[in-house]
Amino acid sequence: MKKSELHKFAGHSSHCLSRGVAAVIVVTGMALLASPASARWYKWVDENGNISYQDQPPPSSFEESTQVLSQQGVTLETIPGKEEQIELARLQRIEQERKQRDDALLRAFPNEYDLIDTRDKRVLHIDGAIARMHDQMVILNTRLISIEDRVAQRIDRNLSPSDALESDRIAVLRSIDSTDALISSKLRERRQIIAQFDRDLLRYRELRHSNTATATYSD
Repeated sequence: MKKSELHKFAGHSSHCLSRGVAAVIVVTGMALLASPASARWYKWVDENGNISYQDQPPPSSFEESTQVLSQQGVTLETIPGKEEQIELARLQRIEQERKQRDDALLRAFPNEYDLIDTRDKRVLHIDGAIARMHDQMVILNTRLISIEDRVAQRIDRNLSPSDALESDRIAVLRSIDSTDALISSKLRERRQIIAQFDRDLLRYRELRHSNTATATYSD
């Protein structure tokens, strides 16, 4: 920054800053001009809006971002503040986890047909479990009908249902409710597996296409 430009900047700043603050900026700018070519300056704004220029970084307790300036006042880099560093670290973890999933996907399946075959086998396994549960539901409902028929026969003879019949009836009803809940759970698992494999298949195709395009470009 030339001295004429620096004085012009100070004159412009005097419209919105007090004379004292403008003087500080001018002195700071002159200090930058007098610094060695390899010197670096650090600029930061505290919580009260005060601007600081120092040849040392702010104290470790400072949590806002800091600009690193050359002797000409050009920003060389910006050191992110505490919250920005936390967010950057979070994004880096997400990106690392995504890359790990991508690598695992490509290693696990030589081609997309293997992925589809794996999906179909898992779905088939769940379908088999659901079919067995449906068979169990048929058996339980048959038992319940038998118990209710025996209860009705006793009522026809003006007899109260026995404790044993009532106990069996309650046990069968609980088994029906439990089996029904398991069937619902397996159906949800089936939908989730299909949805996950659909996403994996889409991502797999994207990765293969990207790798193919990269290889073609390299050739």
